[in-house]
Amino acid sequence: MFSADLSGCAALPVLAGDEVAELFIDALGRAGATIVNTVSHVFPHTGVTCVLILRESHAVLHTWPETGTINIDIFSCTPRLRSIDAIRELGRSFGAAQVSIQEIPRDAGRARRVVPGQ
Repeated sequence: MFSADLSGCAALPVLAGDEVAELFIDALGRAGATIVNTVSHVFPHTGVTCVLILRESHAVLHTWPETGTINIDIFSCTPRLRSIDAIRELGRSFGAAQVSIQEIPRDAGRARRVVPGQ
């Protein structure tokens, strides 16, 4: 699983909710995801939440245009899905000043406990 925080997204305040969702869908598709279904909700004046059901698992994007912030979570049961490529593409598309990516190891469908320093 990859969790990403994009900050300072200069393009975010000027994009419509459907444009944000389309960028997300396109980036995941180019990264190798097989999109089975999508659900998006535009919150008036506050952002977008977009959920992609993937054959490989799922991906979620949340935006906060007022702060130029985007959070992305991508769960995949295959290393074929190039999640980091999708996140980097989205960082460029949204004009992010900073992109922080965290990989969270998964084991047998459960999050593994990660102890700092080990």
